[in-house]
Amino acid sequence: MPFYIRTLDNSADYGGVVNVYSYIAVFLVILTFGFETGFFRFVKTKSRDTLLKTLGTAVTCASAVLILLVYIFRLPIAEFLGSDLLTDEHFILAAIIVGLDAITSIPFAALRIENRSKRFAGLKFLSVLLNIGFNVFFLVLCPLLIRNGYTFIENIFDANNKLIYVFYSNLISSAIIGLILIPSIFRSKAKFDWEILKTVSNYSYPIMIVGLFGMVIQNIDKILMPHLITTDSMKALAIYGANYKIGILMALFIQSYRLAFEPFFFKEGKENASKELYARILKYFVLFGVIIYVGVLLFMDLINVLLTPDYYEGNIIIPFILLGQLFFGIYYSLSLWYKLTDKTNYGAVISAIGAITVVIANIILVPEIGYLGAAISSMLCFLLMMILSYILGQKFYPVPYKVGRIIIHILLAILVVYFTNMITLESGLFFILIKGTIFAGYIGLIGLIERKDFIKILR
Repeated sequence: MPFYIRTLDNSADYGGVVNVYSYIAVFLVILTFGFETGFFRFVKTKSRDTLLKTLGTAVTCASAVLILLVYIFRLPIAEFLGSDLLTDEHFILAAIIVGLDAITSIPFAALRIENRSKRFAGLKFLSVLLNIGFNVFFLVLCPLLIRNGYTFIENIFDANNKLIYVFYSNLISSAIIGLILIPSIFRSKAKFDWEILKTVSNYSYPIMIVGLFGMVIQNIDKILMPHLITTDSMKALAIYGANYKIGILMALFIQSYRLAFEPFFFKEGKENASKELYARILKYFVLFGVIIYVGVLLFMDLINVLLTPDYYEGNIIIPFILLGQLFFGIYYSLSLWYKLTDKTNYGAVISAIGAITVVIANIILVPEIGYLGAAISSMLCFLLMMILSYILGQKFYPVPYKVGRIIIHILLAILVVYFTNMITLESGLFFILIKGTIFAGYIGLIGLIERKDFIKILR
């Protein structure tokens, strides 16, 4: 985000990036069919190689069909979803990116269940480095070379269409990771098994629906906003999307937690699991989450270095985005009850309620208060889903969560940020030192509240 808002020609271009990647996120969930969770669920009772071959082949075929359909109907798709910025080429590239990432999701799931964390992290990190490297090549090096007289670069780079190279960079990095991982699906001597595909699909399709609704919830604001704001909609989306990315600090924490937590509780299983352990895990998740919440909001003056002044006005959404992400993480942790009890239909229902809520809230609030309405809609949606999951979970798979303590920590974090923002000193080193002192005191207060639990751990 900091790179794009400084290298693309205008803020509307970055709005185009935000818009297309919202569609990518939604379709990636559809193409993976919830098979990652299904892989974790059945790998203890089915052949790992047969699962890899069967699920990987199914996702590969579905990805090929999607890419073909998008190519055939590229012009109607661009007319319906596009804008002055977005053309059929953008959507074709997006479809190929989705297809490649969907196919590699199954080999990545195999690495996770096998605890091959170094290879998993290494490949993910390589993907990031490749994406960044090609972005720098196209958006920085190519324009520099052209300005210095190396006109042959114009054969591979159109300076009037920088936006397209965001997607080319992603496509190349996804293709390289695909070349590394996809052969593992087809090298296996195992055979494609229709019965396994049917069994896993029956378990996974509600998970896919849950994931789909989840991605709709997280991205519908960025999809609808160009249609709900009548003036400079792509610029508004760019400001919203850039400030939304500040919440990536919370989202990264939640994603790391999710990658580890799901294989963990499936390995523990329903019978051998310690419910007290699950309760403690959630409490510590919330503790780290509220520390991130307070830290980001107290030091916004420093974090704003990621943005340019044109985007500062969007800071107003960040408290709602961070809190919404925290609620989403709590909801994900609570969701173990329907995965362990195979009542995944309930997860689909909760997600459907959340999706309906966020769509209605966006339609009502965004035309009235702009992108702030989108941030509030997202937060309210995750709050509702969290509450519903807790109520149903206590009925079907009761876990002794420390609800009162969790609520205290969330309210305390909100109050610390609220009262700190009432301090009217001008920004500067002295103000940062005051905030640093408040932040240290806040962490000390958490330690005081949880001292008994911390003493047990230290012993």
